[in-house]
Amino acid sequence: MRIPKYFLLMLALMLAVGGCGKKKDAVPSAADSMKKHKNICIIADPYNLPFEFGLDSGVQGLDIDIGNAVAKELNIDVNWQKFSGYDHLLEVLGKGEAEILISAMWIDPKREDQFSFSNPYFDSGDVIASKLDKMVDDLGSLNGKKVGVAAGRFGEQFMAGKKGINVVKFPTIDHALGALNRTEIDAVVADKPILTYLISESESYQNMTVSPSLIDHYKYAAVVRKGETELLNSINKTIDLLKSSGDLEAMLTKWFKDAAKKVEDKRQAYLKELNLRKSPKAINVSIQRKTGAPVKNLDGLDGFQLVLEGTAGQYKSTGIRTDGDKGNCEFKTPVPPGEYKLDMMSIFHTTAKVVVPDLPKSTLGMEVIVGRDISIVHPH
Repeated sequence: MRIPKYFLLMLALMLAVGGCGKKKDAVPSAADSMKKHKNICIIADPYNLPFEFGLDSGVQGLDIDIGNAVAKELNIDVNWQKFSGYDHLLEVLGKGEAEILISAMWIDPKREDQFSFSNPYFDSGDVIASKLDKMVDDLGSLNGKKVGVAAGRFGEQFMAGKKGINVVKFPTIDHALGALNRTEIDAVVADKPILTYLISESESYQNMTVSPSLIDHYKYAAVVRKGETELLNSINKTIDLLKSSGDLEAMLTKWFKDAAKKVEDKRQAYLKELNLRKSPKAINVSIQRKTGAPVKNLDGLDGFQLVLEGTAGQYKSTGIRTDGDKGNCEFKTPVPPGEYKLDMMSIFHTTAKVVVPDLPKSTLGMEVIVGRDISIVHPH
């Protein structure tokens, strides 16, 4: 039996159409998913203190408080889920396995074809973290250095392609700070609020600070899938209410306390100490006669001056004032830290090397001990 050619053609077309028309399961709307599960699923990366961080099997932080406020506005229970990595978070959201992503996520125009961002709830940006004794204040100072970034964060995008800088990726900001603490890298570029909180609160990072100015700027917002207009409107309404009522400011105070101020105060205290170390020192000199000295007392030294001479110049003391076995004088003109020759030729026919140290003091003491020989106790 011969099968007509048109029948074979139709059969082939039907098979082809059947194969091409095989569609993936559609992503349910947020409304349908919430109705089905009787809760709203919100996802976060729990390594962004204090925005979100794990507590046993739960999670807490500023973003958690905001997400709970959104659920309250919707009059529905909230199911918090934790995932690591921002690409993974967005993948979970895109597949419809969650309704909202709120996790210190910046408004990213590159992702607006697939996702919608809420009204911003936090102004942020990146700064440079470094050790206090090797402080880095600007991008130009990163040239030739190894700089840590957290994978997936804005800082990674910002630093990509920066010439002359060796960028090293870490799983989290905390991991990057750990590497900085171990001197494996020279600096970290990351979110200012997260860096300042970690440096303020962790005992391990007390030797660190952050640059005084932002090197870039962005805003944090909640994220939903494109087209979830009703849910987005509810989130925006909640954020606007939190702002107008002062509740958002109270949340910021609750979670951040004075972290930024503590880090800046520590930075300023270190700079003040550093300046004081480098600053010239007034020197008070005490002279003491010991048993066996070739002179019976120090009265004959009245009015003589000591002279310090070095690369920074020559400095003369006031006239020596004596009282029996003791005497004193001062270098009232402050002497910069460094090595000097102490000239006592006119008194004891001798010279000595004296080091003025870079101690965090404006006044130092020095002792001249007169015995069988003349000995100097360096400024201290």
